[in-house]
Amino acid sequence: MELSQIDGQIFVADCQGLALGPHLKIGGQKSVWACAFQNQAYVLKAIMASDRALRRVAREIEIMQRCSSPYLPKLGPISLRELIVPTGEKLVYFLEEYIDGVPLASVRIPMRPEQVISLGRCVGEALRILATNRYVHRDVKPMNIMQQTSSTYVLIDAGLALDLDGEALSFAGSGPVGTPAYYSPEQIMLASRELDPRSDLFSLGMTMYECATGEHPFLNEALPRVNIFRNIVELEAPDPREWLSTLPDLLCAVIGKLLQKDRDARYQSAEQLLADFI
Repeated sequence: MELSQIDGQIFVADCQGLALGPHLKIGGQKSVWACAFQNQAYVLKAIMASDRALRRVAREIEIMQRCSSPYLPKLGPISLRELIVPTGEKLVYFLEEYIDGVPLASVRIPMRPEQVISLGRCVGEALRILATNRYVHRDVKPMNIMQQTSSTYVLIDAGLALDLDGEALSFAGSGPVGTPAYYSPEQIMLASRELDPRSDLFSLGMTMYECATGEHPFLNEALPRVNIFRNIVELEAPDPREWLSTLPDLLCAVIGKLLQKDRDARYQSAEQLLADFI
């Protein structure tokens, strides 16, 4: 059964005080609704309960419990429940903080430089907290960043995160995890267990470049469009000022350092990135 076929009212019947709102996302093994529980707004996430999916949702919940930041979502009052649907299949679901905003992917670009700097600060702080707790998000991209205000951005959906000290949840040989257009070079070239938080910083640099210029750094008219993986690994992104000459030097320098192919030449931590914004 596909999650898109599920009648959301089964969750309402299972959980007293829950009022379901519109579908926000359907994809793969996860479906997301806006909802209210005890008169407070939340997001309900439902997942088909395969062994692998259960391990991933357990990690996502663990991250929300361990990583406290205004730029990361919090776990809601329902941590994890199981539900048997009419077909006999098992689902699990939980509530997550509702982030009142819009996905960055829906925001008009190019954004103002001061907004892009705020984006870097907010997501950089979220990545700092994740790295402190030994997690690599692995899916930093515009669709996973919510703009609450012009100066506040929240990094969401840690369902694909890598725990550097925990169990590997991806199958050997299954390929990179994440979204190809926002992979770091390491996600393409190295095994997942060889990644570190600098991978997320590269993906943040791609996102900031796109928001600042209106162009993807490795999918644009200045570069070949044959192979995005080759572009990310081998080709340099055009200087952001080729698209918008008025961009400030600081912003261009930060983006340039985030997009270094060699991770040893990149910012070595989110703390270093944040220090450049002071």
